[in-house]
Amino acid sequence: TRSCARAIDESIAKLQKRYEVFRIKVPLYSTEPLVAMIGLKEGVEPGCQYEVLEQKVNENGKTTYNRIGVIEPIEGMIWDNRYMATEEGAYSSQLKGTTFRVISGTGFYPGLLIREIVKK
Repeated sequence: TRSCARAIDESIAKLQKRYEVFRIKVPLYSTEPLVAMIGLKEGVEPGCQYEVLEQKVNENGKTTYNRIGVIEPIEGMIWDNRYMATEEGAYSSQLKGTTFRVISGTGFYPGLLIREIVKK
């Protein structure tokens, strides 16, 4: 069952990189340190970059997302949230999320959304 669950997770992660509609938008959990609750299950890797998005609702009620910065995961601080990772004793499964470093932007606060920037 572990192999099957991980194969499904990998397939979904590949879809996220290929099609924007599948990309995960997840909120920042904290800013000191900068942590979000995504990890290896969602395809987070060193060198990936994520845009930090602030949600705005205009006077017509339309929601838009404005990029206010870019972050990337810190190698060695990527959460192993894959199926059965804790039972395997994976070190990074003990983390409580993935820790990021700021590439650009300021004024981040918990609740801002992050979404992977896919380079074509």
